[in-house]
Amino acid sequence: FGPRGGEAMGLVLALLLISTVSAMILAGPRVLQVIGEDYRLFRFLARTNRDGVPWAAIVTQGVVSLLFIVTGSFESILVFAGFTLGLNSFVTVLGVFVLRRREPDLPRPYRTWGYPLTPLVYLALTVWTLGFLLVERPQEAGLGVAIVAAGALLYRVAGRPA
Repeated sequence: FGPRGGEAMGLVLALLLISTVSAMILAGPRVLQVIGEDYRLFRFLARTNRDGVPWAAIVTQGVVSLLFIVTGSFESILVFAGFTLGLNSFVTVLGVFVLRRREPDLPRPYRTWGYPLTPLVYLALTVWTLGFLLVERPQEAGLGVAIVAAGALLYRVAGRPA
């Protein structure tokens, strides 16, 4: 599509990144707040001001974001975030198979279209993508694996929701 097509695509991608970052800025502290409400170990994240704004979660997200900005380039942060989100979505889709095996009689108000083929295709493509990133960008991918593993460990330590 030539230089004009590249510029147009760059503009579209920039707008998509802005909308994604905006959504994460808005949703992130609320997710942390709920984690704080559900798990005693993270109770401090549930603190709100008199208007119900989760200030502790906002500050926590801001500090983590600043750490990323100070320690990495835009590209490495993007690769890390993409890898980590991909790994989490892989585990989520894999959970569909686990749940159906463990709880075969559970009511299924939502049916996965094309099951089991569509989630299997998704899992295969995600493994391919994650594998590529592990080989090509081992530092960012390794950090993503470490963060997810630390989260799983903290989940075990934190116990059941309060």
